[in-house]
Amino acid sequence: MRVVDHAPAIFTLRELAKAGGISASLSGITSNPETFTGLATALSVPKFMFNIWAAICAFQALSIAKSALASDGNEMSQADITAATAANWAATRAIGSATPLRDTILTALLSGYAVRNGSAGGDATIHSAGLQMMSSFTTVLAVLGVVSSAAAKIPVVSDSANLVSVLGIAAYYAMVTREGNGTVKKAVNAGILGGMLVSSLKGGVSISLTLGSLVSNVLLAGTAYLAYEGVNRLKAAVFA
Repeated sequence: MRVVDHAPAIFTLRELAKAGGISASLSGITSNPETFTGLATALSVPKFMFNIWAAICAFQALSIAKSALASDGNEMSQADITAATAANWAATRAIGSATPLRDTILTALLSGYAVRNGSAGGDATIHSAGLQMMSSFTTVLAVLGVVSSAAAKIPVVSDSANLVSVLGIAAYYAMVTREGNGTVKKAVNAGILGGMLVSSLKGGVSISLTLGSLVSNVLLAGTAYLAYEGVNRLKAAVFA
C-alpha cells in the first residue's frame, strides 16, 4: 500500500521523464535538453541548463523511493505527493506545447506554490530539492517569456532584439536581487547567468561606435554584472 500512496507522483514523474527523453541505466542518466527548448525568451537561456530536468527527475525519484521505503511510514505527506503530481503534470504539458508560455507559467506557479507553502520550502533536502529546482528554473523561463511576449506587442521594442534583451536584463536583475531567494534558486541563477556570460563573450567585444555595437556592449556589461551578482549571492548562501 505504501507504493500506492505515491502512485500519482510516480505516474506523472514517469510521464515527465518519458516526454523529456530522460532515462536512467547503470551507465548513468541520459538527458535530452533540446526537448525542453522552444519557448521564446527575452534572453537566451543556455541549452546545457535544460539538463536540470534530469536532476529534477532524479531527485524526485530518490525522494519517492526513500519515502515509500521508510520503516516508520511515508516521509512525504499527502500534500507533498499532490504538489509533486501537479507540478509534474504541468511540466509534461509544457514539453512540445502549442502554448509553451502558458504551460511554463502554470508549471512555475504550481511548483512555486509547493515551495512557498509546503514542506518543499526551506533548506534543500532530498524531498524538496526537485521541486525547488523546478520552481527556480521555470520561474526564470516564465518571466523572460512574459517579457518577450509583451515586447512583441510593442512595435518600437519588437523591432529591436537589443531592446528586448535590455528588458530581459532588467527583469533578471529583479529576480537575482530580490530578498528571499533560497540557495537552490541562487545556484540556478548563477548557472544560467554564467552560461549567458560565456555565450556573450564568445561573440566578442566590438569597438565600433555604431549604436548597435554600443548597445551590444552594454548588454554584455549587464550580463557580466548579473553573473557577478548571481555568483556572489550563491557564495554568500553556501559559506554563510
